[in-house]
Amino acid sequence: MTLYLVVALAVYDLFVYLAFAVDGQPLGPAFRAYGFFPFVHIAFTSVIAWIVFFAGVALAAFALMLGFFAVSAINVEAVRGHRFLSAWQAIRFALGRFKQLFLSELGIALFVGFIVLLFFGLGIVSRLPYVGEWLYTILFVVPNFVIALFSVFIIFVFTLTILLLPAVAAAERHGETFTAILETFSTIIRQPFRWAGYTLYSLVAAKICGFIYAYFCYRAVQFLTWSASLGGGAKIERLVKAGMGHLPVRSDLVSEAFNIFPGVDFGVSLAPWMWVGSKAAVSYLMAFMLFLVFATILGYMLAIVAAAQARGYIALRYIKDKHNIAEEDSLFFKDEHVNPEVEVGATD
Repeated sequence: MTLYLVVALAVYDLFVYLAFAVDGQPLGPAFRAYGFFPFVHIAFTSVIAWIVFFAGVALAAFALMLGFFAVSAINVEAVRGHRFLSAWQAIRFALGRFKQLFLSELGIALFVGFIVLLFFGLGIVSRLPYVGEWLYTILFVVPNFVIALFSVFIIFVFTLTILLLPAVAAAERHGETFTAILETFSTIIRQPFRWAGYTLYSLVAAKICGFIYAYFCYRAVQFLTWSASLGGGAKIERLVKAGMGHLPVRSDLVSEAFNIFPGVDFGVSLAPWMWVGSKAAVSYLMAFMLFLVFATILGYMLAIVAAAQARGYIALRYIKDKHNIAEEDSLFFKDEHVNPEVEVGATD
């Protein structure tokens, strides 16, 4: 999950600065202002720049979905009895199902776009003199309002597919796009409260467990720095603080990662490690290493959510369809007999 999280950030950064370039803004000042984490106070003046920006957001979200898929695949295979699916196997499996996830998201988006195009045409028809407004008014409730209501629901589910669709696709054996879309909508329509409950539980669990892991990461870095300083002297601590100086340690995301819950003052302060970043090349490498440590915290939290989505979907699939995914054969492992089967009851 950490790997796909880093890929998502890299894709997002690439498209953000590409949008700045398209917008005609100089990249040097923009990078000095935002660095590698351009998340707040971003503004563009051209429509094309905004299109590039939102394309980057969509691709970054899709990279996260691939990570959710890989984590879900590990959990689905564990339920099927194969508890030794490696991380690299899961990554390759996610890349192999790239087309299924992409076409599923694209199919929903194109359907919404088609509805928008129909209403756009209706708006053009309403410009007709005398009859245009009457036609729009007559058709306002049936079928236009019904179609609009249905479309709003589809858009709502579309935003939730980032969490649920990877789990559904990971449990689908044949990589079919339509089946993944159908099961995603079926789960949310037929079991909305159970799915919401599982998701809420996973978010709370992810925050608590992520805080515990963040605390141990903090202590691990502290212990590593202290023990290495016994032999390397004070420059070890200065190197770590210099690397920390290149990172947005004061951001809300970092603060909340090291705090148990928003609004609850119980956590770890990084203030003792804040220092003005050095210009030495090694300090930038140290910053990257510290960033990877922090990325594992967010990756761990997202992995908890993905695992809960996978196991929650397995339960909901049985509740709504009586289909037991646990009874399915593994996609990656087949149990073979060591010796040939012996017929029982054969006579000499």
